[in-house]
Amino acid sequence: MNFHQLEGFLAVVREGSLTKAAEKLYVTQPALSFQVKALEEEFGQTLFERDGKQMRLTGAGRVLQERAQQILDLVEQTRRDVTGLKEMQRGQLTIGANETTSLYILPPVIQTFRERFPGVEIHLTLRQSAEIVALVVAGEVDFGIATLPLLDPRIKTEPLCWREDVAVCGYQHPLVEKQQVYLADLAQYTLLLLEKGSTSRVLLEQMLAQQGLIPPMTMNVGSIEIMKRMAEINLGVAILPGIAVKNELKAHQLRMFRLEWLQPRALGLIQRRSGYLSPASQFFLKLFKNRVPNMLLSPR
Repeated sequence: MNFHQLEGFLAVVREGSLTKAAEKLYVTQPALSFQVKALEEEFGQTLFERDGKQMRLTGAGRVLQERAQQILDLVEQTRRDVTGLKEMQRGQLTIGANETTSLYILPPVIQTFRERFPGVEIHLTLRQSAEIVALVVAGEVDFGIATLPLLDPRIKTEPLCWREDVAVCGYQHPLVEKQQVYLADLAQYTLLLLEKGSTSRVLLEQMLAQQGLIPPMTMNVGSIEIMKRMAEINLGVAILPGIAVKNELKAHQLRMFRLEWLQPRALGLIQRRSGYLSPASQFFLKLFKNRVPNMLLSPR
């Protein structure tokens, strides 16, 4: 048994006849018939029931069909991986991610990757989670990293680490003396929120609505860095990812409250359901898994 015989066998399965399969493979019909016969002799089983020019699989043929496809898929995957090792000396890697991931999580991973593979260009496309899904499905990025869950039949996801949203305010804010804040506490003050459509904002607005709470004012802020500065000068309470305020907490510029009533969520890989991750993508994600979990707040 060899790969050419398996390819010929699967072509006959697809086309339903030796003649059509031979035309697709650019071989003669006798040559293809010989390949099929050689497989039948090797297994001691009839693989096709012949009805005139039509050929239908027997039980043994159906088993071989499944295994042959698995074998050839593995051969193709191996070829891609081996070729990809050479390609990692150059080429490009495209990633879709939101602002938080791009600003506070990916830089050290990218730095390590570039030290290992300086010839690979890395392109980051910043979008919200729903838009990242669209980029992945359209093939405009190799993969995406976004907050889960994301329910779309066209993609598959894999949790990579946990992220936690927190509340922060300046040290002159009325909340600063509290040890723990609840949603009702936050709703008494101006809230600084990410732009509409972000996963964090949607979740918070749903919780406010469920409890019938209406803050006196909400301010739409398109940048986490601006949110932090506004919170620092007591313009409101900012709800943002905990990873984004580590430096400000060390410098005692902001007071942070962990929101025990708000469950941490997974940050995960997004790829097309039928997609293939290149060796460069696989190596990058291996670095991510090794480095990132220690940077984030752990799930409770």
